[in-house]
Amino acid sequence: MNRITSCTGCGHALVPMLTAKGRAELSCLWCEVFDARALDMAKWADSPFGKPGRTVRRSFE
Repeated sequence: MNRITSCTGCGHALVPMLTAKGRAELSCLWCEVFDARALDMAKWADSPFGKPGRTVRRSFE
């Protein structure tokens, strides 16, 4: 886990991204120009089930 693989195009570190088959594949976020709002994780976070509900603080007494 200590090895960092660099992109041959720009030199930035490659980031593991999940493919449609569920496998991790190294990708360069700068060269491939990912739209963060279009990723599945961003869509999940915007869903009403992805956001945690507010909790009321109560004492232990």
